[in-house]
Amino acid sequence: MSDSDSEDERPKPKLIDDNKGLHPLFWDALPEDAEDDPLYAALKAVDDELSPEEKAESFKTNGNNKLKLALSDKADQAAKRTLLREAVQFYSSGLELAVPSDALNAALHCNRAHVQIMLGNFRKAYNDALAARKLQPGNIKALFRAARAASRLGMWEQVEALCQEGRTADPASKEFDGMAKEASSKLAERRQVEERLRAQAEAEAAPARALVDVLLAHGCKMTRPQVTAGSHNKPSLSADGRGLVWPVLLLYPESGQQDVVEAWAEDDCFNEHLDMMFDPEGPPLQWDGAGAYVRDRVELYYLAHAGRPLTREQLVEAMQGRWPTGLDAAAGGPEKYGSRAARMRRINPKHTLRQVLAQEDHVVAGVPLFFVVAKGTPFREAFLESGR
Repeated sequence: MSDSDSEDERPKPKLIDDNKGLHPLFWDALPEDAEDDPLYAALKAVDDELSPEEKAESFKTNGNNKLKLALSDKADQAAKRTLLREAVQFYSSGLELAVPSDALNAALHCNRAHVQIMLGNFRKAYNDALAARKLQPGNIKALFRAARAASRLGMWEQVEALCQEGRTADPASKEFDGMAKEASSKLAERRQVEERLRAQAEAEAAPARALVDVLLAHGCKMTRPQVTAGSHNKPSLSADGRGLVWPVLLLYPESGQQDVVEAWAEDDCFNEHLDMMFDPEGPPLQWDGAGAYVRDRVELYYLAHAGRPLTREQLVEAMQGRWPTGLDAAAGGPEKYGSRAARMRRINPKHTLRQVLAQEDHVVAGVPLFFVVAKGTPFREAFLESGR
């Protein structure tokens, strides 16, 4: 076989279809046997001799060329996006070299930000522009592109600040004027909306605030909501707006039964309600087979230190039917040890509800809860022992 025959039958580089006939500089992808192409091998040899700075500069130039092609009339929409992505890759490759040149790295970040904006990747564009600005404070292109990306993200405070910074860096520049005006308008709109929402929230909270004012003035302390009396879960103001009317839950722990007093005026004595509930002339309690729960034998107790008292603002939220902000559902409950450990306290039936609720150690956990036991029963002794 002759040399000419051997030359004719030498395998050609297997380039992908899009690379056929193209100089290696313009390959869209690197074929598996690229090393067999003499032009590619020559270019690679030259590239190996370049310094990192020269390589980074070359990546920047290639990225710029891709960007120019994307903006030319020759590129349709699909080709444009492909070229823009390739430009991003070139700029990224340049940055990966991490050369010790703030000016070159700033240019790579700034150019990549420009392309990312065109691709709609506004967060990436914003971060790139800020990186360029950090490397080169006062870089007008970086400031403009950061402001532009921020405007697409609705970050109007940042847009306003960046435009001001750009105007300071170049007082003669007019390119920030449009974005600065838009940012000012958007921020004014936002402030109007926020003010309207604040006014609306304040109007909605006004009744709760009035209620809380009376609660605190009367010495009431409340902890995280834990107890409700049916559909009633908070006190209300009396007709004159000066007093409180509470839903009260009476729990009989011996039987698990309960009574609800839906409207207990705070100035009512316990004796008044007990006289009605345990009227000797009335029918016996169905669940009290032993007849222990009669007027002269019942005692009422509350759990002292039932939880950590809410702040005023937390109380306002609770009175609006919301779980108070900053309140952990697992925290603030009764403590087992120490000076503020939960204990059972007996109620003087001659006292009013207001007097009882105002006790220093009485913290209401939603609505007032009172435990009803009968004197002279084994259960009473066990109940009190467990609550000590």
